[in-house]
Amino acid sequence: MWRRPPPTDVSAVAVLILAVLLSGCRTTLAIDPVAIQDAQIAAQVKTALINDPEVGPSLIEVSVVRGVARLSGTVPTPAVAQKAATLARSVRGVVDVQPDLRVGVSNVPQPAETAPPRESKSFQEAFETEDELHLLAVGASFGWSRPRVNALDKRFSVGPLVRFGSGRGFGPTMAFNWFSTSLASGSARQEVISRIRVRPIMIGVGYTVRSNRISVAPSLVAGVALNSLSVPDTGAADRIAVGVDHSLVWRPGVSVWSDLNQKIALNLTVGYVVTGLRVTYLEDGRLVKRSVSGDTTIVHAGIAYKFF
Repeated sequence: MWRRPPPTDVSAVAVLILAVLLSGCRTTLAIDPVAIQDAQIAAQVKTALINDPEVGPSLIEVSVVRGVARLSGTVPTPAVAQKAATLARSVRGVVDVQPDLRVGVSNVPQPAETAPPRESKSFQEAFETEDELHLLAVGASFGWSRPRVNALDKRFSVGPLVRFGSGRGFGPTMAFNWFSTSLASGSARQEVISRIRVRPIMIGVGYTVRSNRISVAPSLVAGVALNSLSVPDTGAADRIAVGVDHSLVWRPGVSVWSDLNQKIALNLTVGYVVTGLRVTYLEDGRLVKRSVSGDTTIVHAGIAYKFF
């Protein structure tokens, strides 16, 4: 048999409705319109940064408080940081920009399928990578020379030292291999010794084989020798060497380089200098030119500083 439900408590329903209305009012009153506006401005600033082709790849965080935009993160160059601040200022509603951007390599994560595995380099690999950047080394060498003919004597001398490149394979080579010698003229009783300086300037090609910090480079170079001759102030003879002409010169040789560190390198060069010396003699009051072989075995050891 159907029964009529008990009457609803009107006062309880009224209290429940009033509580819901008050709760809704409190929620509405808790929303700050300034915060909403700041969030909208931050979204617009972030959109402007992402859409820029230069700034977009950088990872920049944006926060806005009462119209003041704060940029944080890492950018590759100062120019990108300046452009990011300019873009932020151009957004409507931004009253000021506080950039807190660091200049360096951006830590943008790579996709998992394309990110290469990260491998740590050994000290030797890091040394070789840095050393490849040093393409010019300049220094000095101390050498010993032994001419082929008996008319010229053995002597020690000092000269410049240059190296191009520090890698492997074929490459340009420049060599000096300066040496000095003495030429005796006159009779055995009246002998005058003239000093000859042979200063070759040679360029050519070499092939470098490298292992760790040691490199071996056979080379073939050629050029011009700027020769000079000096006569002692005292002495007399019927035949005296008083001058020498410049000459063509070429040299096969082998150089061994040892890199002590990223700036200093040691060198040992062994070669055979081939040149013909055209010597001017004073004989009985007349000037006479005669040819003397200047072919010389040279051994040079030196040290060089790597510039760049």
